[in-house]
Amino acid sequence: MPIGMIDQIKTPKQETHGVGAFIWILAPVLLAFSLSQFFRSAQALLAESLRVELSTTPEQLGLISGSFHFAFALMQIPVGVMLDRYGPRLTNGVMMIVTVVGVMIFANAHSVVGLMAGQAVIGLGCSAAFMAALVLASRWVAPEKFAATSGLIVAFSLLGVLASATPLAALIEFRGWREAYYGLAGLSALSVVLTFVMVRDAPPNHSFHSRKGETVVEALRGMVSVWKNRQVWFLIGVAFFSYPAILTVRGLWGGPYLQDVFHLGAVDVGNVLLVMTIGMIIGPPAYGQLSRLMGGAAHRLIIFAVLAAAVLCFLQALVGQTALGVATVLLVAHGLLGSCATLNYAASRAAVPEHLIGRALTTVNLATFGGLFVLQSIAGVIIGRFEPGASEGYQVMFVFLGCGLAVAGGAFWWGTRRRAT
Repeated sequence: MPIGMIDQIKTPKQETHGVGAFIWILAPVLLAFSLSQFFRSAQALLAESLRVELSTTPEQLGLISGSFHFAFALMQIPVGVMLDRYGPRLTNGVMMIVTVVGVMIFANAHSVVGLMAGQAVIGLGCSAAFMAALVLASRWVAPEKFAATSGLIVAFSLLGVLASATPLAALIEFRGWREAYYGLAGLSALSVVLTFVMVRDAPPNHSFHSRKGETVVEALRGMVSVWKNRQVWFLIGVAFFSYPAILTVRGLWGGPYLQDVFHLGAVDVGNVLLVMTIGMIIGPPAYGQLSRLMGGAAHRLIIFAVLAAAVLCFLQALVGQTALGVATVLLVAHGLLGSCATLNYAASRAAVPEHLIGRALTTVNLATFGGLFVLQSIAGVIIGRFEPGASEGYQVMFVFLGCGLAVAGGAFWWGTRRRAT
């Protein structure tokens, strides 16, 4: 099938069900996804506490944060098979039990290795939440509404990112980061209970209920079928840079950048990142609605989002130490215009048969979190090559992110255009 037809794939009609029933079923998974968003973003506010308490270097901070994303990415292929074979309820419920364990390890860690281990276990546990939500959406809503629905799912989950900004900064100042994580362990345990009580894998009469269980060989064949899909490979390239670039800033290095370059305190840093997060909340549902209004024109919106993010990163590298307002506007614009991840997932969901949706979504998600591990780690190495607190390190980091986004966006545009002709 031509790559240029990404936006024109026909999907079979399916029975839809009440919005209220879908929201009830989705709510526990959204809680788990919001917690996942919190854990992957909290390092931007924890960075200063860890530097003071444990004397962590920029390279170590990159490894601590990257451990979450590495473990998360490592689990994407197994999670895809589990979602298709066992369903979102069992998969997410079991994996969130692992999250509880990881949060407790992190909260009690007193070394960089302990923090990395805790983050890695949290990443393993959170690895199913988003994909479970998307698989539920693919079964409970009409195909033409999937992009808009997935955008709303991402927007709601970003409440977790909001909580990791000013609220987390205030809580750290009041009670300390360890006690904050004890509370998060309790919330994670609550999501486990709610998942098993409230979530249903598919509507009545859905083909999922009459499926024949796959053998290991059949599961692997399905995975190979997804990997051979050229549309999926083009989306992998974009996924590796687009959302990872945003979370490299918002999830880790945005906090040290604002502290070192503009000399802001923890709460002021939280306020700036909070505003950036608002842009990230508005972006996904806006792109989802635009895609629907444009007849599913996902690939044009993907190209715009990635190239716009590249330009914003280059501009961020030029911001001087006195231009906090300009820096804030650019961060917000990056969060708003660069949040095209839901379009990637909508395009990958449309590229494969229904029984392979979980594996297609997690393959693209694997690229996303593999990119997060790589970009955050490289950014740490870049910043660590300069004097502590030097603005030049962050400037080079933004140039690096901009170059990666420009290459990814250009390659996607060239590939889809070439296949369409």
